[in-house]
Amino acid sequence: MVTYLSYLIASHIIHIVRPRVAEAVSDLITFLFYIFRSRIRRNVQRNLEALGVPDGSRFIVFRNFSRTIRDFLRFSGARREELAAYCRIEGRAYLDHALEAGRGVIVITPHLGPWEISGAYLAALGYRIHTVALPHPSKRVTDFFSKRRSAWGIRDYPIGECIPHLLTALRLGEVVVLLVDRNFSRRGIMLPFFGRDVILPGGHIILTKRAGAALLSGSCYYENDRSVVVRIEEPIDLTGSTGDPADIGVRCLQRIERSIRMHYEQWFAFDHLWPEH
Repeated sequence: MVTYLSYLIASHIIHIVRPRVAEAVSDLITFLFYIFRSRIRRNVQRNLEALGVPDGSRFIVFRNFSRTIRDFLRFSGARREELAAYCRIEGRAYLDHALEAGRGVIVITPHLGPWEISGAYLAALGYRIHTVALPHPSKRVTDFFSKRRSAWGIRDYPIGECIPHLLTALRLGEVVVLLVDRNFSRRGIMLPFFGRDVILPGGHIILTKRAGAALLSGSCYYENDRSVVVRIEEPIDLTGSTGDPADIGVRCLQRIERSIRMHYEQWFAFDHLWPEH
């Protein structure tokens, strides 16, 4: 209840105060969170170390994540023109060309950058977006986020019930966006991720095999001028693949790793991905 009320109050306040005031307040909250949540701070550090990132980058990750929350609240109910003034898309031709086949498109991405706003922007451009959402411990918070996605034109489905819905979306020639760098279900595939084996999601592999949908990679991130870039890359080449899920998974992760390395300060991996290390 407290978390829900916090989001509800913040969503009202952020539309009243000046952006600089909202940023200053959220930076203060972020700093306090960073200081007192030592376990999460250590998790971020260990995950960055797996990339070879030197110490000192942890707080930047927390601050960037705070920015994504601000934007999520600030752009609730935003019109297409507002999103277009804040975001831009690269590689749109890859997405449009893949959709022409009529079997839908799966876009995989890491937990990188402002993915909520990026999804809203894609929906504002006219794409029908479907995704999977991890339920929050509080149902009210889950509904809070889901209603805002729905207002943007994004359909989200809970883990465990998503595959039939996503297959239907693909058969209708629509877009499924999945974050694949963390596993939240009881199922998954053991794959090498930054040189260490870890269980990661395999839903995108199941979907592309069942629906015959194109499999693209994408990412989103803040530019130095604070605008948002939504980047779509060319389809993942499955030529020569035996159809083995592990083989497809490795090819996908090569793209994901590259995106994370390019913008590691916006990679929001707050769980420790490699518990044995």
